[in-house]
Amino acid sequence: MDEIQQVRVEILGRPFNIGTPKSEQETLMQAVKMLNEKIVAIQSSGRVIENDKIVIMAALNLAHDLLKLTMQGDLAVGDFERKIQGMIQLCEEAMA
Repeated sequence: MDEIQQVRVEILGRPFNIGTPKSEQETLMQAVKMLNEKIVAIQSSGRVIENDKIVIMAALNLAHDLLKLTMQGDLAVGDFERKIQGMIQLCEEAMA
């Protein structure tokens, strides 16, 4: 199991120390980069002024993007993976 390490990141120019396994540090940094990019995009639109609202809108946009990626043909990826796993199990049982 990976040891949890503190990683310093900046969001909206504010420093945060976030505990994460070493193997997930790169993913964390990519997530912070994506969040900061969404924040900049919202700030540049000029419609939202308050920082807390900007962060909420950025997080909502990212969650929406993630849901769009995980939904394909009204079938969530998790459901799809479970169906495939079930088919694999049926094939293994038939071959046994």
